Amino acid sequence: MEPLQQFYLVGGTSLALQMGHRISIDLDLFTAEPFDKQALLDLLTAQFSEFMLESEGASMLITNINQIKVDFVKMGYPILFPPIEIEGVRMLDIRDIAPMKLKAIAQRGSKKDFYDIYFLLKEIALPEMLRLFSEKFQQQEIFHIIKSLTYFEDAEQYPNPNVFDKKTSWEMVKSRIFEVVQQLT
Repeated sequence: MEPLQQFYLVGGTSLALQMGHRISIDLDLFTAEPFDKQALLDLLTAQFSEFMLESEGASMLITNINQIKVDFVKMGYPILFPPIEIEGVRMLDIRDIAPMKLKAIAQRGSKKDFYDIYFLLKEIALPEMLRLFSEKFQQQEIFHIIKSLTYFEDAEQYPNPNVFDKKTSWEMVKSRIFEVVQQLT
């Protein structure tokens, strides 16, 4: 499984494993280095009977393995903290994932990303998340990120993620995020 050694688990599944807040059903595997797409495709085709390449780009492969969406992506930004390992799974620190979640909200505004930010706020204050965002994505506009955090309209079309704390409602998530954004001003 040599071609997989350079990848780290990121995104919602990585957060779910580290924070235990929700179920996530896809895998985002990122690397800071270029990767040999053909070697990876050869390995995945040989290892998994239910493997399908859904799309590919210059620095990514979007696949389906045993009916699970698995993305392989070369990041265009730095890893800020040493990656961690839990039960043999290498993943990025939540402080590296938090700015990625802010970017995801600015780009697509999915409910699961807002829920992830809600739970991340229990570990990392919003000003620190924004500082990490600026450090990770040096040419990004912070004002757009802050504005996106309180734009919930697009997220309304998505289902609520399957969170373990059943008391956490979509209204609570929106209210808490709105509250911490208001504290910035």
